Formats: sequence, C-alpha cells, structure tokens
Amino acid sequence: MTGPPSSPGLPVIAVNMTDHDVMARPGRIFGRKVHELKPRNARWRTSYQVRVNGGAAVRWMTVLRPLMGSRRQGQIDRALASYAPRPVALLTDEAARAALDDLLGGASVKSVAERFGVSVWCIYDLRLGRTFKHLARERIVATGGYQPR
Repeated sequence: MTGPPSSPGLPVIAVNMTDHDVMARPGRIFGRKVHELKPRNARWRTSYQVRVNGGAAVRWMTVLRPLMGSRRQGQIDRALASYAPRPVALLTDEAARAALDDLLGGASVKSVAERFGVSVWCIYDLRLGRTFKHLARERIVATGGYQPR
C-alpha cells in the first residue's frame, strides 16, 4: 500500500493474521519482528502483523509483483508510483562500507562523518549496526579498537 499520511512517499507491506505460528514465517522471510495487535472488540481474536516500510518494501514489492494477481499488482503499482526516496538516506552501500573501513582503520566518528558529509549520529548508527544491517560489522573491544565478529 502507499504510505500513511505522515509518510505518503514510503510504501508499506503489511501482513496480518490471527495465527502467530503462521506469521513467524513472513517475519523470517522479511527479516522483521511479528507484532501483536490487541483486538478493539472483546469478541475478536488477537491478530499479528509483520510490516516492511520504505525502500525495503519497494524491493520486496518489485520481487513479489509477478507472483500476484491483477488486483494486488495494481496496488503494488500505486504504491511504487508513490515512492519518494528520502534524500536524507545519506549513505549508499558503498559509502557505508567505506565509512566502516575508515572506522576500522582507526578514524574517529567525527572525521568519518565530516568526510561523508553526514552527522556523527549517522556514523554512530552505522557502527552500532542500527543502519545498513546487511553489511558485515566489526565490534568495539574494551581497548577502543575493533575486532572482527
């Protein structure tokens, strides 16, 4: 679907069902957590949801579109047409890899941030694995250096 009113340019894939064990599979496939949704009515059962937003949703929609029926393909087309990638997604995979290599080489977070024109928080998130989770990371050891995982 197209994104919510707060982020109309970021498409969403959401899978909902009342069976947690069945929802665990899309959670694993999408690499996302299964969220519990409390029923709004006491007679309803608890449901579970797996949700993918933004660029990740666009990549999945592109892969899944040929497997869907015409109605669902139309929904995917509308969602893809609404996609407006945020220019604040600051780093590409290549730049993120280079930034991680700089950090591994002993560069400070501040100097890496200045080199790539991003905030120190962007580099902290990268180093801690909050962003670009698909890239291999090094972890900080007590001495302040890095060590392979």
